[in-house]
Amino acid sequence: LLNVSAPPPLALAPAPRPNAIRPAAGLRFCGLRREALGLRSARSSPRVVAARRSVAAAATAGNGAAGSGGFDYDLVIIGAGVGGHGAALHAVEKGLKTAIIEGDVVGGTCVNRGCVPSKALLAVSGRMRELQDEHHMKSLGLQVSSPGYDRQGVADHANNLASKIRSNLTNSMKALGVDILTGIGTIVGKQKVRYEKAGFPDNEITARNIIIATGSVPFVPKGIEIDGKTVFTSDHALKLESVPDWIAIVGSGYIGLEFSDVYTALGSEVTFVEALDQLMPGFDPEIGKLAQRILINPRKIDYHTGVFASKITPAKDGKPVLIELIDAKTKEHKETLEVDATLIATGRAPFTKGLGLENINVITQRGFVPVDERMQVMDADGNVVPNLYCIGDANGKLMLAHAASAQGISVVEQISGRDNILNHLSIPAACFTHPEISMVGLTEPQAREQADKEGFEVSVVKTSF
Repeated sequence: LLNVSAPPPLALAPAPRPNAIRPAAGLRFCGLRREALGLRSARSSPRVVAARRSVAAAATAGNGAAGSGGFDYDLVIIGAGVGGHGAALHAVEKGLKTAIIEGDVVGGTCVNRGCVPSKALLAVSGRMRELQDEHHMKSLGLQVSSPGYDRQGVADHANNLASKIRSNLTNSMKALGVDILTGIGTIVGKQKVRYEKAGFPDNEITARNIIIATGSVPFVPKGIEIDGKTVFTSDHALKLESVPDWIAIVGSGYIGLEFSDVYTALGSEVTFVEALDQLMPGFDPEIGKLAQRILINPRKIDYHTGVFASKITPAKDGKPVLIELIDAKTKEHKETLEVDATLIATGRAPFTKGLGLENINVITQRGFVPVDERMQVMDADGNVVPNLYCIGDANGKLMLAHAASAQGISVVEQISGRDNILNHLSIPAACFTHPEISMVGLTEPQAREQADKEGFEVSVVKTSF
């Protein structure tokens, strides 16, 4: 359901004239497709190349030797994931002297442990499903022998793609003059940030504005022991070090659903463990029912709903992984599963420890940094902390990579003197199963609940593709 009268999340520039060279505004969004292409084309005409060079030169000139007002930088971003990267590029385009602090690797979760490698694995699972559909292949006049795969080759494909995009993200920032500072960033006071790296002296810098973009990590409930081999999170699963014969997936959200697609295509049997009474609880109910009919029932997947995995013990000494299930309502023991491996897909938790928020009277809420509609950080008294923003998973508004990028761009617009409020209902989401699921706006129950409160009618339109 989409409210077509909703305002766009950002005021976009007019569409370019036919045959016109696209301006630097093309760098505004996350642009992973563009990064994968290395920001260049072997067939670029000299005129286009010259235009790109002039854009880069102008942006680099804007990231001059010193920030304005006596600050080291106009903008410092803590975290170089997709959100931080998008904000940095947009800031340089606006002429702001910009630095980005990264304590791990450029690209963050999305590029290294999320969107990119998972979609690489899903591309493989999609091809496998096509090759395994003998009836469809014959209808096209194609003859395919029994399809197989090289597990290490598939894993290398995902890793190599992530490495390539990580390199291109880094190069794009360097080319535009963004200072990439390596270390753990900590806010030590108003408009002051320290970054530290083991074995090196601490550095303290000042910034007119600061953006927190530290992202999230997999959430692991109590009672679950992770060994990274037989009981693991999505971070480990994306390395595809094994393809278990029987794997349990705890959680049936989009992460669990996507991995079920990968594992079943590669030959595994899957068991879902879901705490709520139905699978895919975050989806629109009608979509959830259809997805179950298409993505679960025909495949080697069974499931337990309304149960918690109260304790999970990794496989050792020849024994399988043990999963103790309890009733979600009564908390009574129901049964114990024995499987080859278990993927914990119970969501993600904000990565906000060690940020020094206590130094500026900010208290996190379940780990999330409290922000207002403009992504401005709020202190313990409910007041806006001047010149401090938080974007992406760390604020919990919408834990999607492209939402983080849009939030970062919105913040830079505000810093540049143009007020901007992002409409989160206009940000789409997708689950890259086969077939895919996509959504935007309210679910039907949410729309009906809002309709009851505000006194309007809900219409439902369905069409077949």
